[in-house]
Amino acid sequence: MVATLGGEGAVRRPDAVGAVVGFAAENHWLDAAVVPGDAAPPVDDPGLPHCLWAVADAVPGRREEVGIAMPCMGFALDALQPVAPVAVEEPSLADVGEINDRAYGQVEQLAPLLRVLRDDRILTHALRVDGALACVALTLRVGDDISIQYVATEQRFRRCGLASRLLLAVMARAHATGASSATLQASPDGLPVYERLGFRRVATLRAFLRAA
Repeated sequence: MVATLGGEGAVRRPDAVGAVVGFAAENHWLDAAVVPGDAAPPVDDPGLPHCLWAVADAVPGRREEVGIAMPCMGFALDALQPVAPVAVEEPSLADVGEINDRAYGQVEQLAPLLRVLRDDRILTHALRVDGALACVALTLRVGDDISIQYVATEQRFRRCGLASRLLLAVMARAHATGASSATLQASPDGLPVYERLGFRRVATLRAFLRAA
């Protein structure tokens, strides 16, 4: 996202799109870049981040971290079925970051990054339970696609179907405004949720870390 929006630390090359994030150095998901599917993986250099995500079998000078490979998933919004309306709020970017950090057992990793994002294509979404923000997500609109990111549920509200209800409402809203697809990268926790919603795997991003 930092690369897409052109923020500080952005890496925007034909063979790598991502960011060098100093305060999250060696975080596989933040200090990272993606190798475009039609590009050859780059030879490592100091200007690249800690992790390169690629569909390739290998990346020169790096080792694969097999256990954190991420499925890339897509959903054709024409296939959406009508759902009962829910009250979706628009939390602050800081709230989205803080809830993600708590959900993933981190301290000040995503929150500082999200606080400084400024772009009209970004929308935030949340469901509230008993007066508290319980489940959040962020979307980035690129053409007729919405990229779904930073989906997280507070620990005490999990196993209640909140993420499914929130994402269905978010996708319905996007479809009503002209979007035709939704895409995301699934974490191990989120994968079963997305599969139940009807997302299909279109590729797998493999993590290649800089050698020690």
